[in-house]
Amino acid sequence: MIKFVSFLFIALLAFSSNAMQHGGSSAAGKGKNGTTCTIASLKCAKAPSASFGPDGKLWLAWVFGGHVYVQHSVDQGKVFSPPLSINRVPEKIAARAENRAKIQLDGAGNIYISWTQSLEKLYTGNVRFSRSVDGGQSFSQPITINDDRQEISHRFDAMIVSDDGKVFISWLDKRDQQAAKAKQQEYIGGALYYSYSADQGKSFSKNMNLSDNSCVCCRIAMALDNNNLPVIAWRDIYGNDPKNQIRDHSLLTFSSALKPAKKIRLSHEQWKIDGCPHHGPALDVDSNGIVHSTWFNDASNEEQESEHVLFYGNSARGFEVSDYKPMGFGQADKQSAHPYVATLNQGGVNQTVFLVWKEFDGKKTDILMKVSKDAGISWSKDKVVSTTASSSDHPLLVKHAKNMKGKQKVYLSWHTQAEGYRFIELSPTVSADDV
Repeated sequence: MIKFVSFLFIALLAFSSNAMQHGGSSAAGKGKNGTTCTIASLKCAKAPSASFGPDGKLWLAWVFGGHVYVQHSVDQGKVFSPPLSINRVPEKIAARAENRAKIQLDGAGNIYISWTQSLEKLYTGNVRFSRSVDGGQSFSQPITINDDRQEISHRFDAMIVSDDGKVFISWLDKRDQQAAKAKQQEYIGGALYYSYSADQGKSFSKNMNLSDNSCVCCRIAMALDNNNLPVIAWRDIYGNDPKNQIRDHSLLTFSSALKPAKKIRLSHEQWKIDGCPHHGPALDVDSNGIVHSTWFNDASNEEQESEHVLFYGNSARGFEVSDYKPMGFGQADKQSAHPYVATLNQGGVNQTVFLVWKEFDGKKTDILMKVSKDAGISWSKDKVVSTTASSSDHPLLVKHAKNMKGKQKVYLSWHTQAEGYRFIELSPTVSADDV
């Protein structure tokens, strides 16, 4: 069985040229066709994130030269407004694939931005936040969300915002590891932390430890359930042996904004790796309240008897039942990586589910898609929806709440060095030939 060894590079944070081409963002200071960037522009953006506003405007947040910038488009990404800087004072900002600036809008059109500020020591940072209540004309002075101000890791933030302006932020934090170290106690990994704003980002709750012993450098996935409460998925560490760690995934729901429910185990591939694979999960919640999730685990080994490294599951099947078997897709020898999921309600009880991911054949990177029109029971054939021969970011999925016909649409958001930023409509979903 062929092992997917390129992710061991990522676990050690040592990117080879192939790993960069497959999984990295656009090279620093380089834009479309390798041109050197001296002025902030989308072609030179690092790790763009996208979100639609209630008026149909598409908003982007991205990083360049120590600033977070925003732009908007009224024609689904064909033309964008001039970039506007969020932070007046430049700062070091994490902007690569798993750790990017986030942008969300509420039902009133208020704009919320979060990002990780990198500090001087290696692998340290603060979670930062800013908002606009005037439609993006101006933004508030950035604040730091983590109330622990040690020069340690508070990084890999995730944010979700409800239509009524409630803001939920989670991140990976090492304050408890630091406290254990001071007492000469063992503490594996980091912790999942959380803060909440009930007043459109004016103020935030005291930081809350949601779970100890998390992986320390994989993105966190967040979505809202049908009660406008957060659902969080992250790569967790199972087992107490620091030399024999199992890095699977966990899921957490909430009974109220400040009351998390019991953590459940999301994945069961038993991936043993002493290091962070830099490969977080993704999730979405459909209008029937079903949680859909996708993730990477290198289970392509004889012990697991699997050729797959990507997986999809949903809560209708029951994540913790004894016979739970997620759907495997993507293969190690194709370097399948970085899956993302989005759901759409196309009418009736059935939900449409989109999966996208990357594959690298040694020369080019493809974004592949598969679609289910029955809430994850059956799936279309894999379909290539975009390709590049240059460095590229992770694929992201963005939902348009309403179009002119009253139905949702889903789009691929993808940044490549050679072609620049791509925003591609993926719905209507599939034709009969794709099934």
